[in-house]
Amino acid sequence: MATLEALVQRFVDSERGAANILPPDSVTAQAVAAVSFYAGFAELTHLAEDAEIDGSLELTLSEWAEIRPLFMLYVERETALQMEATRGMGADVFGRSSSEIGGEIMQMEADLPRRVFCLPIVTV
Repeated sequence: MATLEALVQRFVDSERGAANILPPDSVTAQAVAAVSFYAGFAELTHLAEDAEIDGSLELTLSEWAEIRPLFMLYVERETALQMEATRGMGADVFGRSSSEIGGEIMQMEADLPRRVFCLPIVTV
């Protein structure tokens, strides 16, 4: 189990390193967005009743395994938006466009409720 902030820090430091152009606060915001979307369809193990979703939230490995692909797409889209914004300054944009990534995000968001919804079966 790790906090969302620790998972983001690991992503920034180890998984993406120099390839990540987003500041850690932006990456954390994308993680919070992905966790918030997930929380709409599945119960988070360590989220108190009226608590906010932020960097201090602890996630289990299985929760992060479900959330991480959506988080990765959110980060990729934010990076693409930042890169596309530099076109006016003459920068050469690389990677997929934000609209391409947006389409994939829509597919994942449509599929996520089916993948994470769980209703315990009770027999009498």
